[in-house]
Amino acid sequence: MNRKKVLVLINPNSGKKNSKESVLDALNVFSANNYQMEIYLSQKPMDVTRYIEENGERFDVVAVFGGDGTLNEATNGLMKLKHKPVISYFPTGTMNDFGTNFGLTNDMKQCATVACVGHIESFDVGKMNSRYFNYVAGFGAFCNVSYETKQELKKQIGNLAYIIKALHEIPNLHPYHVKMNLDGQVFEKDLMFGLIINGNRVAGFEMVEQADNTFKDGLFDIILVEHTPNPLELYNYPLGVLHPELNMKYVERYQAKSIIIESQEKLAWTLDGEEGEETLVARVENISQALQIYASK
Repeated sequence: MNRKKVLVLINPNSGKKNSKESVLDALNVFSANNYQMEIYLSQKPMDVTRYIEENGERFDVVAVFGGDGTLNEATNGLMKLKHKPVISYFPTGTMNDFGTNFGLTNDMKQCATVACVGHIESFDVGKMNSRYFNYVAGFGAFCNVSYETKQELKKQIGNLAYIIKALHEIPNLHPYHVKMNLDGQVFEKDLMFGLIINGNRVAGFEMVEQADNTFKDGLFDIILVEHTPNPLELYNYPLGVLHPELNMKYVERYQAKSIIIESQEKLAWTLDGEEGEETLVARVENISQALQIYASK
């Protein structure tokens, strides 16, 4: 019987740092199931991407210990490989937006057991210009909140930290005039911000109605928040974004596979909660069921 080869990638600086004991517990599960492991600790941003590009095709499984940002780096490496190993994800970040889709918690031993049981799900991957993302691409107001919020505050109070940071951003809000093409449907709007979502959760909040296949249906869920000249109507923003069942004024929802967004000023993008590029033109496409991950049944 051939032993499965596992590339173990650990981000030692990820949000809720798990104890050495919990990581060892997870590795012990792999060892007990006759997996052959190689371990690498990332040293700097994009280290995980580089290491997978150079070494990933030698392995059957890539085990990622880190937050959604670390997983984003892994995805950007995996998408460049011809032979793509299955992902085993150990979410150690603060929110765990992506892992929740697949029943994965921050219990390291449980995640290793899920991988060894071997139930695999495919999932869609987004691509914005030349960079890939797993669950969200965002632009405009508040989209810098996820990576500018202090790590210690996120550890202490969770997604409430994002709300506090967002409130500080309100005095700086301004609209962006954009031209959009959603699968051939073209329109122009003044937007405060926009989210392109693959899955259900962003920043710990359920922003898309629950469905079993939102991460593998070949479509993005898109939330666009239009500019309101009346400050008294700002309450529509959080209600409309956080409650998909409500039809709130200024908050519009679409679905599309291919998206082009052109703006008159450079838009700063956030990908999977991490800082992305600033660009005048963003071409976003859904690559259907591009990668595989071990998931809880």
